[in-house]
Amino acid sequence: MTTQIQAAIRERIKDGTLHPGVRLPSSRNLAGDLGVSRSVVVQAYEQLVAGGYLRSTQGSGTRVATHLPHTDRGAAEPARRAEARYDLRVDATSSALFPSREWLRAYEFVGQSIGGAGPWRYPLGVPELREELAAYLGRSRGVLTTAADVAVTADFDHTVDVVFRVLHDLGVDHIAVESPGAPWQVRIAERAGLRVSGIPVDDEGIDVDALARSGARAVLVTPVSQVPTGAVLSPGRREALLRWAADVDGWVIEYDRDGHLWFGVGSGPLALQRHRPERVIYVGTTGAMFGPCIGLGWVAAPAVVAERLGRTPLGVPDPLTQLTFAHFISSGMLDQHIREIRTVLRARRAALRDAVEKHLPGARMTGEPTGIHAYIQLPQGVDDVRLAALARAKSVLVHPGRHFQFGRRSPSSGVVLGYGAVRRSLLPEAVGLLARAMGQVTGKPVT
Repeated sequence: MTTQIQAAIRERIKDGTLHPGVRLPSSRNLAGDLGVSRSVVVQAYEQLVAGGYLRSTQGSGTRVATHLPHTDRGAAEPARRAEARYDLRVDATSSALFPSREWLRAYEFVGQSIGGAGPWRYPLGVPELREELAAYLGRSRGVLTTAADVAVTADFDHTVDVVFRVLHDLGVDHIAVESPGAPWQVRIAERAGLRVSGIPVDDEGIDVDALARSGARAVLVTPVSQVPTGAVLSPGRREALLRWAADVDGWVIEYDRDGHLWFGVGSGPLALQRHRPERVIYVGTTGAMFGPCIGLGWVAAPAVVAERLGRTPLGVPDPLTQLTFAHFISSGMLDQHIREIRTVLRARRAALRDAVEKHLPGARMTGEPTGIHAYIQLPQGVDDVRLAALARAKSVLVHPGRHFQFGRRSPSSGVVLGYGAVRRSLLPEAVGLLARAMGQVTGKPVT
């Protein structure tokens, strides 16, 4: 038995199953697993240590020797280095936004309170989280819904893909999106088999008259802090959009990306959904509030849509994550966290505005003070695509305005600067480097 155990461990080291430095089970545990006496395993370990395959250190256990060559069979590629020092892309976020201590506290609470066989899996998400989301969205965003019509989902792309496919099943074959707008929305719609029209956006939001002329029966809008312009849908346009949905027997998909991150006067506009819950499909995610650490989203939908969502794979996170988020909401930790990140992001936006005014003469920040990005309108004639390329060479990542345009090209140029992943103290330096790149584009170097 000792010889067999030695041979098995040597083979696992040679074929790469056991990596250098990995800790092996204690002799007592391995003996119990194999059903042999502990002395058999002790002898095997001692002989492998003598042969240089293992190393044994008091207090650290028995590990595979680190000097052994590690096979690269099936090895993953080395982790990529960061593409740039300053990531100012529109959806860039940082794990620094994640409330790790509070989340662990909620996770521990849930782990101690589950008991029994643990939570069941539910197609639309665990009931506890759906209840908490319905209540939270009602009091914070004015959403009119119940737990029965709330579905828990994964990230934004998967959520919208599922909604598009449900609408296709309901007879929708033509959808409108904002232009300029996020190009990935177009790709998701086309994958779902939908024809896509881009509808112009101005300072008041989407042009509803142009939407009516398009012939589409569904539209995806971002009423608060539109991507990329930062426009907020005006009260007149909100009313017109909801009238359009009723007139054409259509659907509005409301992506409330930044509604909880309002920095302006008052509490900001509430959800569109509250005025036409039978016509509006409300979508949200944790992206802007948690960064990239937790992929979790939700849909508050009319019953006809919610019923179909229950028969569609939603990529629902594991039950423990859902229950943890439910406790995070019910305990008040989410409200506290949002207050804190509002303070952080408000300060970052102010620092960005000051840096733009100082370093980018002739440029203008547009949109309302909210969310995690700002649109910077550049002086006429500046090639924003070339500017973004030159900025990248200086270790600054930005999206040019043209990146968001489809159909006809926008007559003005600009860049979209996200501040979700860059600390306040670093924003002036990042914008200063962007200014140097603009000097190269315009032929007027920054001194």
